[in-house]
Amino acid sequence: MPGLAESWDVSDDGTVWTFYLRKGVKFHDGTPLTAEDVAWCIEKIIDPETGSPAQSDFAAVESAKAVDEHTVEIHLKHPFPNLLFILSNTVAGIASKEAYEKYGDEYGSKYLVGSGPYMFEEWKRGEEIVLKKNPDYDWGPEWMENGGKPIIDKLVFKVIPEETTRLMELEAGNVHILRDITANVLLQLEDNEDIQIYSTESTRLGYLAYACDKEPFTDIRVRRALNHAINKEEIIKYVFRDTAQPAYGYLPPKLKDEYYPNSKEEGYEYDVEKAKELLKEAGYGDGLKLTLAAENSTEYSRLAEVIQNQLKEVGIEVDIQLYDSSSYTAMLKEGKQELFLRQYSWPNADILDWFLLSSQLPYPNHSRWNDPKTDELIQRAATMPTWEERALAYHDVQKHLIEQAVWAPFYIPNHSIAVRKEVKNFKHHPWMIQYNDGIDLEN
Repeated sequence: MPGLAESWDVSDDGTVWTFYLRKGVKFHDGTPLTAEDVAWCIEKIIDPETGSPAQSDFAAVESAKAVDEHTVEIHLKHPFPNLLFILSNTVAGIASKEAYEKYGDEYGSKYLVGSGPYMFEEWKRGEEIVLKKNPDYDWGPEWMENGGKPIIDKLVFKVIPEETTRLMELEAGNVHILRDITANVLLQLEDNEDIQIYSTESTRLGYLAYACDKEPFTDIRVRRALNHAINKEEIIKYVFRDTAQPAYGYLPPKLKDEYYPNSKEEGYEYDVEKAKELLKEAGYGDGLKLTLAAENSTEYSRLAEVIQNQLKEVGIEVDIQLYDSSSYTAMLKEGKQELFLRQYSWPNADILDWFLLSSQLPYPNHSRWNDPKTDELIQRAATMPTWEERALAYHDVQKHLIEQAVWAPFYIPNHSIAVRKEVKNFKHHPWMIQYNDGIDLEN
């Protein structure tokens, strides 16, 4: 949808995209946003010296240049129909070149200059980020209800790790919107008339993963046995209280074009005897002893315990190890994992590139999947000339991953948000809240 770019053209061969910028846009420091800022941002991301975590997303970009003050050309190495999605992500937000160079190492932590409806005020690490409204903003896109000045004066994004504390703060009115609420919190809020729950099918996927380059996971029969051993319906009923759907493939069905429609048909049904048979064929008829890692939260702890019991039924003894978030990431980066629980949230098939290309080893390819055919299929899909051809090519990727049992996908959690009654005109979106889209607050 149009934003800072009002419109765009694509060359016949799909390798040159021309973007026409909205005129009259200013950065938060009052300087005009021009095509030079846009081209500079993209060039900065693709420059290896920058070390941008978004560099791989822009791998297809050869260069970006300002044609005139309000026209930008992006030249690609090959056709890349996913460019619009990449450019619409937060990683491609346009920063002020002048401010970046002015503030140096303090840019991004103490100073941050964008052009949106809210301006950076303060970041207390591990506690909160505070944004204040931009009083000069009047260049919002036409598809938003409110394209002008923000209604809300200030936004405070709080980090509250403890689930019980988050709930108490919401019920007390100190927090107005609570994101990513769990099934346990949902139950406690059911009869609260001051709070409305918004819940919908999400672009998330939860799965059991394993280090595919370590025994016994190098054996496809063991990987398939693990898939057969998981009782998805039991987990959804007793852990998620029916606020999730079973997962059979590697993308959530919400991605209608890219989701492989035969995922359930070709996936793995719960079958204890089949799992035992596969383990016996692989030489583990007397059982296995493995470690299952998970983040130390109420939901993941319960998930780990249920999976521990389910794997025990097929002869796999599991020792659970719980980690705080940073330690968990460090453990995966060091390659110490055997079995582990993960969930991703992403509205595009390129999440498979992120997690499963061999070039992403050892992290974020935390399942340590190193497979030339997967690389070939993903590369083919990513370079298809049209979106439709790209989507179909990603079907081939998912079919191969299902056959190889690279993960054991088992749930798609609903995306649930709790909103206090003081918040007016709230619009529920599957993955992003648009705080300037007409949302109001009644004091």
